[in-house]
Amino acid sequence: MDVEETLPCGSSVRSFLQNIDLVRQQIRDEAASQREEKDFDVGKLWNKMEKTFKIMSHEATKISLAFCGNPPPSEKECVSLFGVAEQATLALVSEYYSLPASQGLRLIKSTKESVLSLLDSFRELISNIQEGCGGNQEQLKSTGTVWQDANVFSTMPKNNKEAVVNELKTFSQLIKDALDEIEEAIEGENLSDGFLDSDEEDGGMQWTESDKALTKPCVGLIKTTKSLLKKTTECVQTNGQTKLPTEVQELDRLAELAERLSPAVDDLIMDLYPPVDKRKVQDKGKILFECHQKILDFMRSSYMTGENEQKWLEFLLKANQHNFDNIIKIK
Repeated sequence: MDVEETLPCGSSVRSFLQNIDLVRQQIRDEAASQREEKDFDVGKLWNKMEKTFKIMSHEATKISLAFCGNPPPSEKECVSLFGVAEQATLALVSEYYSLPASQGLRLIKSTKESVLSLLDSFRELISNIQEGCGGNQEQLKSTGTVWQDANVFSTMPKNNKEAVVNELKTFSQLIKDALDEIEEAIEGENLSDGFLDSDEEDGGMQWTESDKALTKPCVGLIKTTKSLLKKTTECVQTNGQTKLPTEVQELDRLAELAERLSPAVDDLIMDLYPPVDKRKVQDKGKILFECHQKILDFMRSSYMTGENEQKWLEFLLKANQHNFDNIIKIK
């Protein structure tokens, strides 16, 4: 039975859930504010947001403790408990929307994810309370999740460079996982698991010699992806800046180009499993090749690269072209 049906605080719980659902949906559906404030102080914003994250964690603890024992909080106590929590929620949303686009789209995206995670976990806590006030494991677990999401503030990106570096590292891990998968499959050469129907009788499918000849440069192309992300991430970490609007915009553009790599790699790998359609593999290889080319061309003209970066840029340009040439020449 819902707490709202048995306790005087039920209306407060219901009202809070409705309001937090509204703001969560609003943030999911809309971008952060596009308005620009003259002399915007991003440091001041982070200070305010840090306090709000801590308040959210503190209020979650207060609410959880209040509903762990008997008797449950009175209606008056609930109005106070949820009133403070709602104020903190609205403050957090307002602070998120005050982050202007000039600070970087990837920073806004990262901040949005952190804010939503905290709101989602807070909502889950209150929902568990609504379902029963016994201090059960679900309630305690969800309280801990709020703490974890609130503690993320100390490590979340505070500028567009940090946000882009985090994304590039995430992309790198996805590429590494995909590369490991195909290399393990090639080494084992038993490809039945997950790729054949259960009624297949031949126990697995094998690459032909022609397939292997095509697979080798494709794997080389994926290794180029891995190297490209590694060197690009290092370059951003060393040379990335966020003082000028053009610097912030270049970081956003780089992230936009880099996020296309993992889907392109996944599409190529899926077509490498037998039976191999060479034309499809070559088409997918071309897409990945072009993704590499766009990033390399972009980096060559970026403020983030100079004489020290030319050597690896030229090496990866040649590696990209070499692997793609070997893919398309196979008939």
